[in-house]
Amino acid sequence: MKLVKILSDSVQIRTNQAEFKDIRINDLLAISDASASLVTMVTGLTDTDAEERIGEEDFLGEITGIKTIDCAIIGSVKDGRFVKAIDEYPTTSVSIRKIGGHDFSGMIAPKISECFLIGKYAAYDCRAWVNGNKFFQRHACIVGNTGAGKSETVAKILEETAQLPGANIVVFDIHGEYSRLSYASSIRIGDEFHFPIWMFGFSDIVTNILKIREESATTVMAALRKAYYQVCPNGKENKPVYFSYTQLVGELEAMDNQVIATGEYYKTGDKAGMPKTTKGEYNGKLTSTVNLLKDRMMDSRYGFLFHDEPQSYLYGVMEAILGKERPVKNIDLSGVPHDVALPIIGVLSRLVFDLQRQQDMAHIRPVTIVCDEAHVYIPDNLMLSASQRRMVEVFEDIAKEGRKFGITLFPATQRPSELNKTIIAQCANFIIGKLNNENDKALIKGMLPDGDDKIIDSVTMFSPGEVLIIGDAVPVPLKIKVELARERPISRTIDFWDVWKQESECDIAELVERYL
Repeated sequence: MKLVKILSDSVQIRTNQAEFKDIRINDLLAISDASASLVTMVTGLTDTDAEERIGEEDFLGEITGIKTIDCAIIGSVKDGRFVKAIDEYPTTSVSIRKIGGHDFSGMIAPKISECFLIGKYAAYDCRAWVNGNKFFQRHACIVGNTGAGKSETVAKILEETAQLPGANIVVFDIHGEYSRLSYASSIRIGDEFHFPIWMFGFSDIVTNILKIREESATTVMAALRKAYYQVCPNGKENKPVYFSYTQLVGELEAMDNQVIATGEYYKTGDKAGMPKTTKGEYNGKLTSTVNLLKDRMMDSRYGFLFHDEPQSYLYGVMEAILGKERPVKNIDLSGVPHDVALPIIGVLSRLVFDLQRQQDMAHIRPVTIVCDEAHVYIPDNLMLSASQRRMVEVFEDIAKEGRKFGITLFPATQRPSELNKTIIAQCANFIIGKLNNENDKALIKGMLPDGDDKIIDSVTMFSPGEVLIIGDAVPVPLKIKVELARERPISRTIDFWDVWKQESECDIAELVERYL
């Protein structure tokens, strides 16, 4: 055995075939001399056939098969405990041994009171613990292909965290997967839980609900703004201030039909004695906008936006989201049209962030926002519209400043390469499930410390429910089999073949009626 190469993040070992004959990819090796001890993970194995190395001056008796072992350095051992810091590297004169289960358990023994259980290390019969402080006090991210077990992993984390009496987690649940968890308040936006349109604020109503581009509709925007301040004199365009939507429509309709007396009178003809009038500034220019506002109000899919709730309703909404009734608040958006669900997420995130900044830091109650399918509403795209950019900026501000105000993000995505780079760059912990796309893997590798990036390629072969956790919340970045939560999320995976084996009926008329 010989250590032939040592770099800052990797080592290479050359040994004969008999030594380490049972070594495998992802095994841990301890490499140490008298003063330093490294922990490395096997990332590559190469066997060189003896016959290929026989030269004219070689003696057959001296030739044996050679095995080359490539390893990534993942940390070191100090006083018997694993640490990620490396203060000193060994020389090439070292002893090398495989780390067994007993040694591994001793190296990573956590302080249980600060941790939650997530599963077991696949290579060792040893529980996998995650440090709760280090996981939640900085942003974390979970990534993986569809069906890799992201929802199951999130459910396990929610269940463990919900046992804390003061836990405070808000989940944006686009598909309704967490709506039946007993420890979560299910806030189902729609007919069950209204979201009055004034809560968006005037600017978001115009761009996100009415889809009016301010830069290309200056006349309409001027009229809308004038009508808004007529019905809401104390309004703030970016704040949720109550106003009556029907009054706003009425005001615009009046402006569209407005005629103004000139002060002169007809002197002859059928109109003799009648005042002369002229069209108002917006007469005939707002007809299509008025019809748009009325059509949106008549669309049954958007009915939950047009309940005339008072200003005090805002307090009730935020109490439901940030109150102490349940440790987890699941905002179920599965019944909301997609084009409205995303702006709702943006509005609520901004409100939570703004309220957190108002708290007394001496008595602050921290909150974590779980963002399901985060790449959909926090994308990394230079072609975003002004309204989309405003929503992304909310999450960027939370990513950059939220930790100081007790608010962190936990985005979940199947396409990390499409997720906003500012968000990913601020994450201190990554949970990585099965991931095949090379762009996604390259993005994750670029965010990780030297050494950790070399183990990402192994996730391609993971089974559902197997993850790597990389970051300061776990001691060692080894494959973990996530333990199923007692209360599991609602699976959206449909067994097509089994369902097709049975005859089934679908009431198309009912579906069309529901759609309309």
